[in-house]
Amino acid sequence: MNLIKDFFNDITKENITNGFVAFLFAVTGPVAIMLLVGTKTSLSNQELSSWLFGAFAINSVISIFFSFWFRQPLVFMWSIPGIILIGSSIENYSFNEIVGTYLVTGMFLTFLGLTNILNWINKKIPIEIVMGMVAAIFLQFSLNWLYSLKETPLLSGSMTITYFIIYAFPSLQRIMPPLLGSLIVGVLIILNSNHAEIFNNLSLSPIMPTIFKPEFNLNANIELVIPLAITVLFIQNGQGLAILKSAGHQTRIKPFTVACGIGSIINSFFGTVSSCLTGPVTGIITSDENNKNSLKVSDANKLLGQERVEFLVKKHGKENFLEALKDHKVKTIIKGHYTSGIVFSLLCITFGIFSPFFTGFISSCPPGFIASLGGIALLIVLKNTFIAAFSGSFSLGALVSFLITMSDLVFLNIGSPFWGILGGLLIAKIYEKNNI
Repeated sequence: MNLIKDFFNDITKENITNGFVAFLFAVTGPVAIMLLVGTKTSLSNQELSSWLFGAFAINSVISIFFSFWFRQPLVFMWSIPGIILIGSSIENYSFNEIVGTYLVTGMFLTFLGLTNILNWINKKIPIEIVMGMVAAIFLQFSLNWLYSLKETPLLSGSMTITYFIIYAFPSLQRIMPPLLGSLIVGVLIILNSNHAEIFNNLSLSPIMPTIFKPEFNLNANIELVIPLAITVLFIQNGQGLAILKSAGHQTRIKPFTVACGIGSIINSFFGTVSSCLTGPVTGIITSDENNKNSLKVSDANKLLGQERVEFLVKKHGKENFLEALKDHKVKTIIKGHYTSGIVFSLLCITFGIFSPFFTGFISSCPPGFIASLGGIALLIVLKNTFIAAFSGSFSLGALVSFLITMSDLVFLNIGSPFWGILGGLLIAKIYEKNNI
């Protein structure tokens, strides 16, 4: 009961707003990316719904537990680079073999979280090499968005123009996230076209999750487990930990990694890619415009009472009092961040339970709708990936990693993402060894 009482004492309208905005972000672009990959499989809508159930509902239960335990906004979702990585390999293996790689990755992450090996791995694998591999995979999917502009110019073009118009005006972004605006315009166009019948067969029935049986393929594990673990540890978790630290929270790498491992193991049986600490969502739920506002002595009157405030100002001086007030305000805001994570997680649990409705809708839409929404969602992520890959000390290794991954090279029945990282590391060791 104390947990619930503390939650209602700590929550503010800003926390609720941030949690809701983060939820809107999570259920637009990331879902479109996941289902974009899902269209490359022969899975049914029911089976695809299990992906979303694991990604949103199961991960959110873990998020609520850790957020309450550490009193931090610890939101665990699923790895976008991870699902894109799977999309590049899904045609080479059965889906049950892919599920096997999820399970092995989860056990590997749990093992790493219980040991001190993470620091050693961090020193041995430059992040630029990893980002070169990820950039190649992202680019392959982003190009589908450009192809859709030719195939469905009205639908894809309208969605694209809407996104960039909203993105150009920060005042509009506060009212409507660009990606959400793009989605709404796409839906309106579909409603006014001959595709409107897709809405007739949709229902809000809760999910009956599909349980997948993992199968273990050595080549699949060699190709995917290490890259999947790297995307979790150094791309997703790296972002999340940096954002938490900048927001004033203490970061704990080992227990957070164990949480990712446990989440990955559980979610593997629902067909969901590896769990990770969120980056953009964490940024949204820890954002606070009030910190930018100037503070006045009168701001403390409701908290301490006017007489007490006047006494403290007289005793310590106005400037010192304002500094103490600012420090108190920041600590109070940071203390309540976890409530945003819980609001977000509760909304995501609801979304996961009713995931058949959303998968039924998106998978029934024209291919140009999914390609456009996924490509637009990846646009800023792709830009940041290229910057991270080619602006550091291992740009040549990153380029080799990028090119090998783009080539779709298969050697010893192992796909290009593995060889991309290996080739990039080799080049970096030989030609950029002075940077290591």
